[in-house]
Amino acid sequence: MTDGFGIASISSNIPPHEIWETAISSEDQLETRHALSQDYHYLASGSQSYVFLSNDGKYVIKFFKHKRWRLNPFYAFVPLPSKWEKKRTRWKEKKWETVNDTFSSCKISYELFKDETGVLFVHLNKTNNLKMTLPVKDKVGFKHKLALDKLQFVLQRKAVPTDEYLLNLRKLEDTETAKKAIHDMLTFTKKRAQLGYSDKDPHLIRNFGFIEGKAVEIDIGGFHKDPKKGFKYYESREIFKIEEKLLPWIRENYPEIAAYTEKQIDLLSN
Repeated sequence: MTDGFGIASISSNIPPHEIWETAISSEDQLETRHALSQDYHYLASGSQSYVFLSNDGKYVIKFFKHKRWRLNPFYAFVPLPSKWEKKRTRWKEKKWETVNDTFSSCKISYELFKDETGVLFVHLNKTNNLKMTLPVKDKVGFKHKLALDKLQFVLQRKAVPTDEYLLNLRKLEDTETAKKAIHDMLTFTKKRAQLGYSDKDPHLIRNFGFIEGKAVEIDIGGFHKDPKKGFKYYESREIFKIEEKLLPWIRENYPEIAAYTEKQIDLLSN
């Protein structure tokens, strides 16, 4: 009933790492203090985090699902034969890589793309200086008080999901704004690729949203820098991933801008 949420599921024993330290601007720190001075309530459960919405509807806070990154206690500590010990070591390494990839992506989302992601604050290492307790209500309405210094989380400005945003524009018959929305989302994917970052899930309908008409990527756990996946990879593979996820939805739900969307994707390919 709670989607598995609990303080234990978002807590970890992961030690701090310098590579995850993120310098937050003084302006963003000030807004963060304001954003976290209110209660939050359950919004959604994603693949990597539990998401809570602020009472004023302007912010979301995401707590990582550490329970997914932990080995079963039995497999973590019980003595094993050498063959299985090697497998356990690989499991641990794989989970560490997943954590590091996710945290590194969140750091990138603030340091390079905060205007395109709406990220306001990134807390990847435990601290002692926040000294804030955040009241949150879980899915069934039970209230928890979370000591933020001891948790890893990301704070973002709340965005209107892409499907909701575009469907509302269609209802208003505002085709020009809808076309701009498509253009802006695609433009960001190109900017991101030009800076050397690929996206593990470039799904513009599911993973993007809009803040006061500005396109932002709300799923920030998939930015990845790999020399093998530079701009050539974007041109040869990623654009087609974007196309296969975007065009079917547009053709079904907003056919008036289907031809425009196809043309914009072709321009990226060329």
